[in-house]
Amino acid sequence: MSTHPAAFPDSRFIEALTRHQPVLEAFCHAQLANRADARDVLQETNLKLWEKSASWDPETSFLPWAFAVARFTILSHVRDRMRERVVFDSDVVEIMAGECERAAAELPPRQEALGQCLQKLEPPHRSLLRDHYVSGHSLRDLATSLGRTEGALKMTMMRLRQQLGVCIDRNLKNAGA
Repeated sequence: MSTHPAAFPDSRFIEALTRHQPVLEAFCHAQLANRADARDVLQETNLKLWEKSASWDPETSFLPWAFAVARFTILSHVRDRMRERVVFDSDVVEIMAGECERAAAELPPRQEALGQCLQKLEPPHRSLLRDHYVSGHSLRDLATSLGRTEGALKMTMMRLRQQLGVCIDRNLKNAGA
């Protein structure tokens, strides 16, 4: 019984694909305005990566290879959609892809720094950020539930974002990223 090599990818491929899913997702979302299109392209990219898994050399960096596959998948998607509605020109997608690759490569260290910086915040501030950014509660609803004005809450959120930005930059600088 013979098996197709791509049918059973190497465990290093599976680990790399899994680890880089958030970055690949961000890459697709950054280039396609429609969230549903970005998810479809991500799924198609994952399928193509799986099919081509035997051609990936585990001694090389996974992300540039995956970005190349994603870029071609996005370009194919854009060409298919050009007849349906207004979409980015292929040249614009190519330029954006380069910018997104650079930004996406910085994402994992930034996420790690963000996690460290969030831990330094007071629990009520972490809770406020989680309620707004993760749970999706509006500032108006949060202000009402906290007995504060919406303006005061906006100011608190702005200060927290600034504090996190400074902390993240400091952590990345100290880490040499």
